[in-house]
Amino acid sequence: MTPKSEPLGIAFDIGTTTVAGSSVGLSDGRTIKTHSVKNPQQRWGEDVVSRIRVISEDPGLLSELKNCLVGALNGLIEELVESSTPKKQAIEKVTVAGNTVLEHIFLGISPEPLGRAPYKPAFKESRELNASTAGLDLGPRATLYTFPVIGGFVGGDTVAVILSLGLHKDKKDKKRAERALALDIGTNSEIVLSTPEALFCASSPAGPAFEGGEIKDGMRARNGAIQGVNLEGDRIRLDTIGTSSPKGICGSGLVDAASVLLKAGVIEPSGRIRSSQEVPTNLSYHIKEGKCANSFVLYRDTRGEISLTQDDIRALQVAKAALRAGINVVLKKAKLEPRNIDRVYIAGAFGSNLDKAGLSAIGVLEREWLDKVTPVGDAALDGARLALASDKRTEAEEIARSAKYVPLSGSAHFEREFLANVNF
Repeated sequence: MTPKSEPLGIAFDIGTTTVAGSSVGLSDGRTIKTHSVKNPQQRWGEDVVSRIRVISEDPGLLSELKNCLVGALNGLIEELVESSTPKKQAIEKVTVAGNTVLEHIFLGISPEPLGRAPYKPAFKESRELNASTAGLDLGPRATLYTFPVIGGFVGGDTVAVILSLGLHKDKKDKKRAERALALDIGTNSEIVLSTPEALFCASSPAGPAFEGGEIKDGMRARNGAIQGVNLEGDRIRLDTIGTSSPKGICGSGLVDAASVLLKAGVIEPSGRIRSSQEVPTNLSYHIKEGKCANSFVLYRDTRGEISLTQDDIRALQVAKAALRAGINVVLKKAKLEPRNIDRVYIAGAFGSNLDKAGLSAIGVLEREWLDKVTPVGDAALDGARLALASDKRTEAEEIARSAKYVPLSGSAHFEREFLANVNF
C-alpha cells in the first residue's frame, strides 16, 4: 500500500492506437501501476495523417481531438491512483512522450505543417508547464514535461525509446559501441539506428495492420484475440489470449498466420491466397473462394467465422513493406549493410509480442538478425518514467539535439524500397 504522503509521478506514452500510463513513486523510482486504453482519436482516423487531414479541413476539430485525448489521460490517472483524492494530490510530476503529431494535438498546437512538404513540425523543443494548464485534472503543484521532437514524424516517443535503451550512450566508447537497430512497431513504426558515429532516426507509415486495424476480423490484443497460429501437419492450431473462444485476430496473430500459410504454400510470395485446387493438403478445406479473391478460414463455430481475407494480406504487405523500406533507407544513410548490425531491439507493447521468426518470414527482419533480437516492451513508456527525474530530462534534450532525422515522406529512395519489398 502506497503511503498517502509519498510524492507520485505519472508517465504517459501517447500512441496512435493506444495510450499507456504508469504511476511511479518519486522517492525510489519504482513503478506502482501501469494501465492502457484505446486512443479515442481513432474515430477521426486510424493513422496520424488522417488526423492531420481532418484538422486541416476543419481547424475547429483541433480542440475536439485535444479534449478527447486529455479525457483519456485523466481517466488513466484515475485508474493509476485508484480514484483516491489524497493520491491525486500527491502527484507532483507528469511526463508525456508521443509522436510528433500527437504531442502537437495534446498541447493544442495544429499539426497542419506536418501535412505538407517539407513536413516540418510547428515546434521541436520540450515543454514544461503546469499540468492543469494542459487540461489534466491535477492540483496546482503538478508539473508537466513533454518530450522534445527530433524532426518530421519522429517525435518524443522515439527520444524516450533511445533514453530507455541507452542507445545514445554507446557512442561514448567507439571501440566497444554496437551497431544497434531499434524498431518500435505500430501504426507509425519508428526506426532508430545507433552507430559509433551517430544516431539515425526515421518514422515509417506502416498503417494499422500490425495492430489488428483495418483487418476484417481484426481486434486489439485482449481476451479472445488469436495471437498465434501454428501448423501441426496440415491442422491449424490457434493460440488465443485468455480462456474464451476466438473472437478475432490481433496483429501478432496476423503475422503468425501469414508466415505459416506462406510456408505451407497457401499464400504465394506475391501475397495471393491460392484456390483450394492449388493446395494439395487438407488446408484446402479452409479456403473460401470468391469471384475476385479468396480467403482462409482460421476458426469456425456456431456464431460465425474468423477469416484472413485477401485484403487483410495486402494490408499486411503494405505495413511490412513500409517498415522494411524505412529500415533499408536508414541503413543506407549510415552506409551500413544488414550484416553490420550487432543487435536488434523490438519495442512497443505490441511489437514486443511479435514472433521474430514470423517477422523474418514475411520480410521485416533479416534471418541473420534472429539471434540478435531482444524484445524490450513499451520502451517509450519506460523512457517517460525515467524522465520524471530531471537529470534524465537533460539526456533527453541532448538526444533530440544530436539525433539525425532521416525523412521518408516524399523520398524517391523510400518509394523504390517500398515497391521492392511488397512481396513476401
